[in-house]
Amino acid sequence: MVTVRVGPLPPPLPPPPPPETQQPRPGAEEPPLSAPRKNMAAKEKMEAMLNVALRVPSIMLLDVLYRWDVSSFFQQIQRSSLNHNPLFQYKYLALNMHYVGYILSVVLLTLPRQYLVQLYLYFLTALLLYAGHQISRDYVRSELESAYEGPMYLEPLSMNRFTTALIGQLVVCTLCSCVMKTKQIWLFSAHMLPLLARLCLVPLETIVIINKFAMIFTGLEVLYFLGSNLLVPYNLAKSAYRELVQVVEVYGLLALGMSLWNQLVVPVLFMVFWLVLFALQIYSYFSTRDQPASRERLLFLFLTSIAECCSTPYSLLGLVFTVSFVALGVLTLCKFYLQGYRAFMNDPAMNRGMTEGVTLLILAVQTGLIELQVVHRAFLLSIILFIVVASILQSMLEIADPIVLALGASRDK
Repeated sequence: MVTVRVGPLPPPLPPPPPPETQQPRPGAEEPPLSAPRKNMAAKEKMEAMLNVALRVPSIMLLDVLYRWDVSSFFQQIQRSSLNHNPLFQYKYLALNMHYVGYILSVVLLTLPRQYLVQLYLYFLTALLLYAGHQISRDYVRSELESAYEGPMYLEPLSMNRFTTALIGQLVVCTLCSCVMKTKQIWLFSAHMLPLLARLCLVPLETIVIINKFAMIFTGLEVLYFLGSNLLVPYNLAKSAYRELVQVVEVYGLLALGMSLWNQLVVPVLFMVFWLVLFALQIYSYFSTRDQPASRERLLFLFLTSIAECCSTPYSLLGLVFTVSFVALGVLTLCKFYLQGYRAFMNDPAMNRGMTEGVTLLILAVQTGLIELQVVHRAFLLSIILFIVVASILQSMLEIADPIVLALGASRDK
């Protein structure tokens, strides 16, 4: 009898990788992005733009609160003959409200995007309800001025006023229901009661009372909504505090600061804020001028507008980040002109425009740029911007220097 000893079987061969996990060959072209990926990329860009746009009003509110000196405002009231003004009696309350405004601005600045969108929708609904109240009040006033209590279809002017007010109220109710995402449109239709009463030939004095009742009913609805959501800020602050404590315990304060910096997109946010201020300043100048300005006048206007838009620490930071992005754009164009698309393959960490922004910030802080008057600030800014332009030229020379030196060893004519 022959005994055959069988050794251990060899391990099985690994299965071939699926087609989607196989690595592309070197030099092969990457497949184009599919439609869902393009849609996701476009959605992310839109969300990033929305994230910046919704936080700009918070910085503008901080800027306005910094410009408004409450103490000097009440000192002017005290020096005048209006000491009996009730505003002077609530001086300390206004001072506290000033600081509360700072706190609310910071909260709105750091609020998550989904809650911020919801808050803006609530604010838009309140504005729409106020617009409905204005439409109803104007309609009642016009009816009282006409003093016509007969059927509307017998008078064309009365019928036109009724039709216009009805269309406006229907638009307001529809927009409110769409914004609040509810089908209960009757919640926003209280301002249509005066129109319904006028359609039923109710006397004009009674329509005035019905209009006041509609206002009170809408106000009670708003108070009920605020009362039902009274604990929402507390719960949100509690959950945010827990998350902050967990992040600090695990990663530390530096990681928390970097995370907030990236989530808020601070450089882009301050740049957009400063550009809005600058555009408003230019618009206010040209809206009050009838004659076209000369070339020298335009240069002075440019410097003066920049000086007007850096009178607070927030606007100064906005100018710093704007200069940084402008310098980054100029240096990127310089690289692209010298090297083409190869410049973006091996992009070094230097020459990113932050040097020019930091230079402007240091010079502005050392010279006390914020405390100066507008004319002096414009003159000092011309010197600071000249230094910044010199720094940009130096960075451009640093980019072009190795390329020019490599031309001698190159055989390309």
